[in-house]
Amino acid sequence: MKIAELVQSTKKAGSHLLVMENSYALFGHEKTNDMVVVGSHQVKNAHVSLYENGKRVEKSHDDLLNLFQHLSSLRRTSAVAVFTIYMDDVKRVKESVKSLDATHLRFHSSEHGVTVTVFDFRDFDYDRRIGRKNSLKVNYLDIETTETDDFTFTINAESFKKLPSGDWNIRVGQNGVTEITPMGESMSYLIRDQKLVEPLTIFDSVSVGQKISFLFHPN
Repeated sequence: MKIAELVQSTKKAGSHLLVMENSYALFGHEKTNDMVVVGSHQVKNAHVSLYENGKRVEKSHDDLLNLFQHLSSLRRTSAVAVFTIYMDDVKRVKESVKSLDATHLRFHSSEHGVTVTVFDFRDFDYDRRIGRKNSLKVNYLDIETTETDDFTFTINAESFKKLPSGDWNIRVGQNGVTEITPMGESMSYLIRDQKLVEPLTIFDSVSVGQKISFLFHPN
């Protein structure tokens, strides 16, 4: 592979491509700026370099090494949880995100193992009250795993859509960065926790004469 082929093949997935001798990091896409893709390449005689929108940017060798070391350090934090989800469950979640036109999804521990809450954050507005008849977009998907540790992390749906289908190994870091590694792939996806949960729904109750709050929770 030539460096031009690597740059061209990754151009649409991120605005910045950091190339090392045997690996690369891709980041900076406007809609998925919470995600960094780290992978290996087979470019012969690759030099440490940075590309922005397909064009090489002049940066010092030391600056680029420090940047890559920082990105690598995101993977070395202690793990809060480690588990695997398989292709059928990944497909279910992807279909739910698409059907709801969701903005976010939250992975969290539950009595079932792992529950994925898919929701549209645009439907929730604390500055206004919603009526009882308004439809709210929230789905709960239970995934059976051996995971028992308490954890939660929320992903931007746009970043989730970039992930390939298949079986995934997931590592939730203490630093708020989750690493998703598709089985059989030579790359990992580092995704920053958005720290959002499915919000409260608030409306005025005429009979009670005060605000009533509902917290969405699976049965």
